[in-house]
Amino acid sequence: MIGYAVLARGRDDFSPGRGLSYILGVVVLWVALETPIDTLSDHYLQSVHMFQHVLLAIIAPPLLVLGLCPSMAATLARGPGVRQLIEPVPAQLIAAAVMIAWHLPPLYDATENENVHIFEHLTFIGSGVLFWWPVLDATAAQARWQLGEVGRLAYLLVGTIPQDGVAIVLQFSRVPFYDFYRHVPMLVPGWDAVIDQNVAGTVLQLIGKISYLVAAIVIFFRWVAREQEAGDPEEVLGLR
Repeated sequence: MIGYAVLARGRDDFSPGRGLSYILGVVVLWVALETPIDTLSDHYLQSVHMFQHVLLAIIAPPLLVLGLCPSMAATLARGPGVRQLIEPVPAQLIAAAVMIAWHLPPLYDATENENVHIFEHLTFIGSGVLFWWPVLDATAAQARWQLGEVGRLAYLLVGTIPQDGVAIVLQFSRVPFYDFYRHVPMLVPGWDAVIDQNVAGTVLQLIGKISYLVAAIVIFFRWVAREQEAGDPEEVLGLR
C-alpha cells in the first residue's frame, strides 16, 4: 500500500476510483490469506484451497491492475524486463503455465513446505497481474502489440483453456490426486477426498468463467458504445 501511494502521488491522471479498485484488490488478497479461508484450505478442504487460488489468481489481479492510471503503468513498464512480460503472448503463456504447473500433484504436494507455499501464492498473484495487463486500457497502452476489442475477447477466451483443462480433470476424477487431502478430516458430512476434489474443479471453472465473462461483457458493450458514436453499430456487428 505504501509503494502504491508513493507511485500514485502527484499523478494528474490518477483518480479516486483507481485507488478504490486497488484497495478492493488488496482486500481480496487479505480475505484469501488472512481469514479462515486460509486455515480451511491449508488443513481441511481442497475445494476451499481452490477458492483461495481463484481469489489470488483471478479475482484480485484485475482489481489491482485497474488501480493503475496510465502514467503509473508507464513507470512500472520501464522496470527491467517488464515490457517483455506484458506482451499478450508471454502474459498468456505465463498465466497458463502457473495455473497448470501448481495443480500437478508433485508441485501441489510440495506446497506443504511453507516457503514453497508462499512462492506459489506470489506466482498466482504475479501471473494474474500479467494476464490482465494487455486487456485493461490503462496498462495495455504499454504493450507493443495492441489488442483491439475482438483481440481482447479472443484473449480472454484463450485464457479460459488452461483453467478448463485443470478444472475438468478435477471435476471428473475418481481418485484423489493430492496425497495431503487423502488424510485430512472431512468437515462436510458425506464428503470424501474425491467429492471435495470434484467440487474444487467446479469452483475453478465456475468462478473463473464468470470473472472472464464479466470482463468480456464490459469490453463488448464499450466496443458497441464506441462504434455507436462513430457510426452504425448494427453495420459494425454485421447485423445489416
